[in-house]
Amino acid sequence: MTEENIIKNNKEEEEKKNTGQESGDEKEPQPRLLDEPIKILDYVYLTLLSLEAKAWAYLDLVVHPETQKHKKDLNEARFAIDAMNALFQAVEKQLNLEQKKDIQTRLANLRLNFAKE
Repeated sequence: MTEENIIKNNKEEEEKKNTGQESGDEKEPQPRLLDEPIKILDYVYLTLLSLEAKAWAYLDLVVHPETQKHKKDLNEARFAIDAMNALFQAVEKQLNLEQKKDIQTRLANLRLNFAKE
């Protein structure tokens, strides 16, 4: 190896060390941060949608996402619907009209399907 190549290789190794890349190790991507923290109302809305999904699964109208199996449990379905309703009533005044109608429709559909069982 020439002296020029040795200097070049040393510079490349130094750059890798400075950027966190040593001997072929890739630098892990940094997580993307949000500009603003997520609002509690957004978490509540997502929780409402999660409860709806669980209710459908326990009505045995879709597979359970955790197991990919069917399992009917009307007590769990009722509990999910009741919890969804209680949470909706707690935040109803803070939701915009579109969100309010969306959750009301989802609850009505769940209740109708629960009544069929």
